Amino acid sequence: MESKKGPLQGLRVIDFGQYLPGPLAAMILGDYGADVIHVDPPGGPVWKNNEANAVLMRGKRNIILDLKSPSDNGIAKKLISSADIVIENFRPGVFDRLGLGKERSCAENPALIYCSIPGFSSHDERSAIRGWEGIVSAEAGIYTNPLTSEIRFNALPIASIFAAVIACHSIVSALIVRHKCGRGQFIESAMYDACFEAQGIRGTSPSNFTPTKPVGNRAESNTRLLLRMTKFPCKDGRYIHTTPPPRGAGNMVDALMPEAWNREKELSEQHRHELAELMRQHTALEWEKIGQEKYKAGVVKVQTSAEWLKDDSAIKSRCVIPVSDPILGDTFQPGVPSIILSSGDCAGSRARALPDSDRKSILSELDNIAPPSFASAGAAEPALKGMKVLDFCQVLAGPICGRILAEYGAEVLKINNPRTYENPVAMVGHEAVNNGKLSTYLDLKSEEGRRILKALIKECDIFHCNFSQQAYMNLGVAENQLRECNPEIILSQVNVHSLGGWREWERGHEDLGEAVSGICTRYSGNLTAEVLPILVCDNLTGHNSALGVLLAVYNKLITGKGQRVQACLSRSATLAQIPYMIGYTGKIWDEPSGPQALGWSAFNRIYKTCDGAVFLASAQPDKLSAIQELSNIDFSSADFETALASAIASRTSVFWQKELSEKGAECRILRDFSAEAMDEPYALARGLSVTMEHPGLGTFRTVSCAPRLSLTPPIPGFPVCQPGGDTERFLTDFNSEHPEQLKAPEASLA
Repeated sequence: MESKKGPLQGLRVIDFGQYLPGPLAAMILGDYGADVIHVDPPGGPVWKNNEANAVLMRGKRNIILDLKSPSDNGIAKKLISSADIVIENFRPGVFDRLGLGKERSCAENPALIYCSIPGFSSHDERSAIRGWEGIVSAEAGIYTNPLTSEIRFNALPIASIFAAVIACHSIVSALIVRHKCGRGQFIESAMYDACFEAQGIRGTSPSNFTPTKPVGNRAESNTRLLLRMTKFPCKDGRYIHTTPPPRGAGNMVDALMPEAWNREKELSEQHRHELAELMRQHTALEWEKIGQEKYKAGVVKVQTSAEWLKDDSAIKSRCVIPVSDPILGDTFQPGVPSIILSSGDCAGSRARALPDSDRKSILSELDNIAPPSFASAGAAEPALKGMKVLDFCQVLAGPICGRILAEYGAEVLKINNPRTYENPVAMVGHEAVNNGKLSTYLDLKSEEGRRILKALIKECDIFHCNFSQQAYMNLGVAENQLRECNPEIILSQVNVHSLGGWREWERGHEDLGEAVSGICTRYSGNLTAEVLPILVCDNLTGHNSALGVLLAVYNKLITGKGQRVQACLSRSATLAQIPYMIGYTGKIWDEPSGPQALGWSAFNRIYKTCDGAVFLASAQPDKLSAIQELSNIDFSSADFETALASAIASRTSVFWQKELSEKGAECRILRDFSAEAMDEPYALARGLSVTMEHPGLGTFRTVSCAPRLSLTPPIPGFPVCQPGGDTERFLTDFNSEHPEQLKAPEASLA
């Protein structure tokens, strides 16, 4: 077995997954150093997608086993007995029937971490339904916009991507628990459950919070005014997109837009002409650099996925990595979800192996590799119990990570600027993303606030933030300065772009991660930016950040050393576009795109009904012909899809879900996430949807933790109070514990 670089080096993963979520989770573990053996059925991967498999199978060794054959089934059992981690993504019960399920496997190998990634949980009455991406997404409301009720297909495999990443941070948390108590455990990361995390604040009740001082019409309208710039082509015919922080927006509006423009709700024809002329003065990339460097505003050139794969900043930051594939040749592929600076990773160091190419070496090891063994050290406790986190992050991605760390047992202190009017969007989603945290205001610009901060740094384990480059220096919290106070600290950063490229300290929010990486152009179907109704970059970055922090914690248990980790929006956007995000000579970009796209094929798409819409998947013509309403369709004709759409449009959604499902074709009604999925009995019983009384704010319904671990399940956090509501309590406790630091609690308030 070759030596690999990364925090998971020395661990052994057996990957039985097919299609996307299982292989992706195993690929991520392999990129962070684990030795991954992928098991294919006779004939090779079930998903005959060379492009996707070039990414999903990289870094793995490969063996073909017929799990229904007694001899090959025996080999599979030996592989499981030798493993630290097993991953499979079949329907609940399938592996049990093969004698390879969690009960038997964990009994034979007590230190085993067994992870299942089904479409629907074993606790869900829909568990027998085949968990195709479109079927799960239809049930979870992915294709329905709750604000507009618009039905719109989205080609990103959101359910699979989120389920895979959640599986990974669940596995790493289980590794931390095993290191402490010696026991493995069972993990379930269902794709449907993951959709709740993917949609995040779409399921949250409206917020009651308002900034501490009126923002004013000018500040409120700056971003809206700048969005006018995105409607006109630049000098090179390309477009920009913008979601700037308030001060950057103000700078740019003041410099570029006459007051007359600001007073107009809609620009006059003359002013539209003037704005069009302004945009033609520079190329899109020049506008990005002007906005970012001159005005400190969030601006980016709108790009396609193909352009992002060749983007110098993406390549230098290893958001995109080169991999020489045995079938496709030289390729560019997504990098790791989060960068782990000291431990590093080995993503791209080895291309995919051809089916069964490692059979001989794998079999030769079986008699020589002992099962993992740990001395029992008492009861299993939450992975992060006893760890202290300082969470300075604002808006969504960073706070989501802090919320997840709290669910894994950490003590999280949420610190905000008391001058909330300086950034009115800082508290977006507060009631959903800050549960489980104490919420305090601390003025880091004051002398007393800095004294408190220094004391907190000495005592914390994780410093979690999304500051700009200048802010680190101004506050004295750059990595070297943190280590002077606390040599073993873990510095966790969340940014728009990744460290390492020329964009690394650019500013912006969700939209810019989508725009620069190709998500927006795929959704719009052209070169303008149209953002998704789901905040995929923010929500996925929160989970990628949690994965990075947990990897750093695990590595610290092994080495005793802290390190710096970073997750970012454009890195998450790159990962979210698997299976399309791969570039090579001869690549044809023909995935579904634009508002007219309905799915991946005639048998895997959205169909309108007389009262709504359904998603049809995994259908065969002979099964459809058995339905009376479809019996006269000639499925061999070139226009059968039109006839099928017409027939389905004649009956109700309930009718088609029943008829098609009974004939062996998976079919589900497209539901609304907020109005239906969040209120269903399963979501309420599983704690995916929770309603709590938030002190000082009122009663709110929010999404809650999706990971399921048998020994140390994440615990939903207590309801967060109003922003800063714990300040007095925090300062009172702090002063009693640090009498030398501060004389009066009020000294650190604004």
